[in-house]
Amino acid sequence: MARSGWVLRSREGPRRISYLELLFDLGLIVALTRLSDRLTGDLGWNHALETMVLLAAIWWVWTVTAYTTDWYDPGMPMVQLIVLGVLFGGLLMSLAISSAFEGVNGIAFAGAYVGLHLTRGLILITALRGHALRMRSTRVLIWFCLTGVLWLTGALLPSAARLVLWAVAITTDFAVGFFGYPLPRLGRSSAEEHRVGGEHLAERYRQMFIVTLGEIILVGVRPYGDPPFVSQRTAGVVLLFLTTVALWRIYIVYVAGNLATGIDRAANPGRIALVAAYAHLVMVAGVVLVAAAGAIVARSPADESSRTELAVMVAGPVVFLVGRAGYALVVFRAMLWRLPIGAVVLSLAGPAMRGLSPLAVAAALTVGMLAIAFIPHYGEPVYRTRWRIRTRW
Repeated sequence: MARSGWVLRSREGPRRISYLELLFDLGLIVALTRLSDRLTGDLGWNHALETMVLLAAIWWVWTVTAYTTDWYDPGMPMVQLIVLGVLFGGLLMSLAISSAFEGVNGIAFAGAYVGLHLTRGLILITALRGHALRMRSTRVLIWFCLTGVLWLTGALLPSAARLVLWAVAITTDFAVGFFGYPLPRLGRSSAEEHRVGGEHLAERYRQMFIVTLGEIILVGVRPYGDPPFVSQRTAGVVLLFLTTVALWRIYIVYVAGNLATGIDRAANPGRIALVAAYAHLVMVAGVVLVAAAGAIVARSPADESSRTELAVMVAGPVVFLVGRAGYALVVFRAMLWRLPIGAVVLSLAGPAMRGLSPLAVAAALTVGMLAIAFIPHYGEPVYRTRWRIRTRW
């Protein structure tokens, strides 16, 4: 391998998950927990939109870092320094999450987000001097400079304008990544430049999601306090555990194990891996909502649910099922009909549960998710020639 590409991973060698990457995932849990706390602190719609933008930013940091450790050798001290620096920047973002749309916290959040991306880019283009792949990192760095202007400008504006600019900025970050960071004269990254290791990224997504599920239990147990063991709060924790098991089974059992094959066989593996990242963002958003619902149950299990509390509790499973169905459809051309149908049924059941306590709502939703997760498949997969989609109940 040429000295100019000394930080790159070998294409032929194994791409095992490093302990550094597992450490990085713990930083993601901190951020998701803070996001769940932020959401339950104010259940207004504007607050929810703000939280969605913050979640997207946190997720993009994780996604770009997953690509970094796929392309570059995490055994190299320089790559380790990059990942640890991003972990520190992500921690600063997490600390600023609760009031990211107020005053100096917004500057801290945006500054950490922009700073970690630019620092990583500058280090990589320096390390890749003389290598053909340096242009890929250059395009990425230029785009982060451009969207960084939106992030930093938004941090100086009132919350409403800040939300608009940050939403445009993160949407741009997602879009240009999908299209290969196109630029005049510099072109866009080719499929070969964006080639990734299917097994490595597939394992990263699986491990990340399993670790994320732990956030549900963490957020639900933290406000548990010291009630009698036989109590409604204990029942709420048990329901959270069962919901977590249902989410795990729905994610793992239904084609998640085939992601590596789906990536490796794609004409543009990097783009398919990004589509998987976007689908995982939707599923992770569902997990954050489920965790927030757990906090609502722990806080007041027997009181009558308000409309916003009911909306949050129903939205968690529904958003997860939508993300899971979209993940299978786009990446694997497969549709498990119970997922979108379950999402519709749970959505329609929401108004019927108005007036119930949070504990009763959680019990009904848990039963629905367990049914989706554990009822055996009906019949063999059917291949729809017209749409080239494999379907199953």
